[in-house]
Amino acid sequence: MKRVYPALSSRYNVVVGRSQVFYVNLGLALPSKDVGLFIEEFNPLELSRLIAEALGLSEERFEFFRKGHNQIFHFFARAERGVVAVEVMSRTHLGKISETPLFEEVRHVEREGVFYWTLSLEAYAVLQATRPDGPRDVDVARFVLVFDKVDWRRAEWLAERLGVGNRFNMFRDLIRVRIHSGVRQDGRSTLS
Repeated sequence: MKRVYPALSSRYNVVVGRSQVFYVNLGLALPSKDVGLFIEEFNPLELSRLIAEALGLSEERFEFFRKGHNQIFHFFARAERGVVAVEVMSRTHLGKISETPLFEEVRHVEREGVFYWTLSLEAYAVLQATRPDGPRDVDVARFVLVFDKVDWRRAEWLAERLGVGNRFNMFRDLIRVRIHSGVRQDGRSTLS
């Protein structure tokens, strides 16, 4: 992401999403098979060229499709352990960032010499809580790890503004149950 983000942000307004939010906001690099970014208006051919140049690739492999109002772009690059995908979406499942209260939750953060526009941890918690297919166990486990770094009142306020307060509260309750059970996803105790 350190090479791809600057290349894309030189031409587009790019907001970091998905699990990279943890890396940009906290420096916590969680295992992930892809990089998730939001760009509301983009040209897929130009994205492919910019990413390939940033990674020093002479061959490009990507796909572009629409899912409802969302435009989705995947760029595939070989990595040490298989293939990494750079995913660019034009909107979240709650709408375009610029047209929702999520816009107020975009932060400008410097991490390892790169400046990123990223969603706040609170916005990411709301997005994961309200996934169309429901919150995933991996998301609950990730938020257990960073529970004390999230302003849960602010996240709840954001969820209420987006009209998804009940779904958010259920997600937060799942996280609290996991914390109070004393076991993290990796089997280590949360109580020590």
